[in-house]
Amino acid sequence: MDEAWLKELNKRNLFLQGEDASQWNFATVRVSSTVLDKLSLEEQAKFQRTEFQRATNEIEYWARVEEICDFFGVEDPDLAGDIYLRRFKNLTLDEEIKWLDLRDISADIPEGFGVKVDWD
Repeated sequence: MDEAWLKELNKRNLFLQGEDASQWNFATVRVSSTVLDKLSLEEQAKFQRTEFQRATNEIEYWARVEEICDFFGVEDPDLAGDIYLRRFKNLTLDEEIKWLDLRDISADIPEGFGVKVDWD
């Protein structure tokens, strides 16, 4: 996979001393382990392993189960794997699309799964 776009994003993502963080637009990229495996080992190391947020009630629990199943492209949340995340400052729409292009595709989920971009 060509990671030239990711190398440029990494250069721009550095935090410089004295920089005004209030002017940044942050995006959090979450990927499944199968999507993470598409990246070089150097890029994989920049992600942190995490978990989906725990539910606080039964309605939220079932919404989380659905979210987990959709994210991993499975019908049973017990089949879900690990989630990895990384935050980026000033992510562009083109870069978001490149992340989404890494999604896994299946016959049941042709729109893809395994990548989620949240804007803070």
